[in-house]
Amino acid sequence: MMYLSDKSYLAIKPEITEGTPVIPNIFCPLVSESVKTILNYDADRRMKGYDFKSDDLLKGSRKHEGDIVVLADADNLAHFFNMTLKKGATTGSATGYTHPFTVGDPKSYTIEIQKGPYAQRYFGVKADQLKGEYVDQKLQVTVSVKATGQFSVGSLKEALSGAVTSLKLGYDYDSSPTTGLVIGDVISLELDNGSYQDITLTSVENDGETVGFESLSLTSAIGNKIYLKAQTPSYTSLSKPLLQGNTLVGISDTSANADTAVASKATATPLYQFAFTIKNNLFDAQASGSQSPIKLLPQTREAQLTIGRLFEDVSQHVAWLNSVKQALTLVNTGDTITGGSNKESFTIRFHKIKPITNEEPLEVGSLIMDNQEMEVLYDTTDAKALEVSIVNKTAGTSY
Repeated sequence: MMYLSDKSYLAIKPEITEGTPVIPNIFCPLVSESVKTILNYDADRRMKGYDFKSDDLLKGSRKHEGDIVVLADADNLAHFFNMTLKKGATTGSATGYTHPFTVGDPKSYTIEIQKGPYAQRYFGVKADQLKGEYVDQKLQVTVSVKATGQFSVGSLKEALSGAVTSLKLGYDYDSSPTTGLVIGDVISLELDNGSYQDITLTSVENDGETVGFESLSLTSAIGNKIYLKAQTPSYTSLSKPLLQGNTLVGISDTSANADTAVASKATATPLYQFAFTIKNNLFDAQASGSQSPIKLLPQTREAQLTIGRLFEDVSQHVAWLNSVKQALTLVNTGDTITGGSNKESFTIRFHKIKPITNEEPLEVGSLIMDNQEMEVLYDTTDAKALEVSIVNKTAGTSY
């Protein structure tokens, strides 16, 4: 059977305890994804009396990483910043909750990505990097994630026959093959007649191999396939993506003055290109007790901007040559939140930026542009480098 990518889903949910999986039930429509498990297999090069390279593969340290690309709305964007930055205290009400984020340790998530009939679940997920850019007028985010583990498929360790209330998974992938499963999950087991039986888990035992369920009559041989069954996604409260046309950017010498400039279209700076990248530079802590990383630890944080605006005077050329400090505030407004007059919004402030490059290319028949790469720096005056504020309809308890 063939499966169409368009029928897949991305589901996410913050974890109560870092690295302890939950069933993700917040569905975000995907643009694309490339998250994968890297097994780091190596050819077994020990001398065994053969004149060929190897007769087997040996396991190395595993990694779980890749990119998730989505169109950002005010609700899902807060989740992706929650796995990138540190969330502060939410204020407001159902007519508009305000969620602040600053540089700091992010929340870990469990995510699921549907692949045909099964779900690929990753847990302990954090963002190594978040990139936001406007693509065809819509705010698109690419989140480069890392995870501490995954569950997707397995195999039956012991044969089943008749009425049973538990089964064991084999050790081929991991010495604790049930890691990643939780009570309430639905797994599908291959039966000897070629069909699959859906099984709802009532327990995941501490031995790392046994799961329990209500009594079922099953006939299944050792090695038969098991997979985590994909959920049925729901998008009943989906918000619209944030649009470039509803975005204002203020640029000035200080963050306070940038906030003043962004307050109206008359004083804001029109940008024809804008992209930001925030990096956590996560360290995969490979330690004893697990083939996968036991933790994902943020290292030195950094951020960059890409800006394109019309060349009107020499100010940006001077700013580049003389390494002049600037500040930038972006406010992207969304729809009115049901039940009130507040609008969804995404605000990001960069308190100190300096141009690394400033290109002013000439093309026949075209206006001259200032195309700049900006480094985001720590502002000792404001005691911060960047901050984010998102207003949406989702309570802080969801993050």
